[in-house]
Amino acid sequence: MPGTWRTGRPITGDDPKRKASTATILLLPEDEAALQAAIVTAYPGVRLIDAYAPWPGMTTSKPPVRASVLDIERRAPLWDPEIHPRLPQPRFSGLAVRSPQAGRVVQWRRSRCLDDGVLTSGMFLAVTWDGMDPRMVTLMSVVWRALLRATSNYLVRWIEGTGQEQISPSYRVGHHALAAAREGRICLNDSDPKWRLHPPSQEKARGAVI
Repeated sequence: MPGTWRTGRPITGDDPKRKASTATILLLPEDEAALQAAIVTAYPGVRLIDAYAPWPGMTTSKPPVRASVLDIERRAPLWDPEIHPRLPQPRFSGLAVRSPQAGRVVQWRRSRCLDDGVLTSGMFLAVTWDGMDPRMVTLMSVVWRALLRATSNYLVRWIEGTGQEQISPSYRVGHHALAAAREGRICLNDSDPKWRLHPPSQEKARGAVI
């Protein structure tokens, strides 16, 4: 989807035209609530599903919908029942891009704030292919635009031995999370220690290294 999910890449295998696009997110609950409100305002028909809640059947028109993303523990797929009236049961093993729900929902995996003040990353993931329902492309575009407005990419990757830093647009930090990290109230955390907050003058703050 040119101009929307910027990290789209072909999936190797039997369907080379299928693409997965992702954004790694660091959001506090305040960020998540604001993001959900923005998405719903722009796309009123969207629903949030609690992917880990009991599923009524292998395929259903009544998945476990929740009013707020804050009521969902971890995975909160965004679903438009007008496009796909029935959804298959989610699968949590194997490649997400090959899951039964791929292309039918926009996957939202929530960030988590641990007891020690560490905010771990979540993710948005969308799967597209040539000829898919254009309404799904519209939904994905709405989500991406809302995400861009609700976050910033003040994370840079420090390249060892060069003194250079590289910004990645696929890493998005919520406005509340960024402010809390700048103030040292939380620590942003991910698997790669070379990620840090920008500008470099803030790197000594507790939340400056990811």
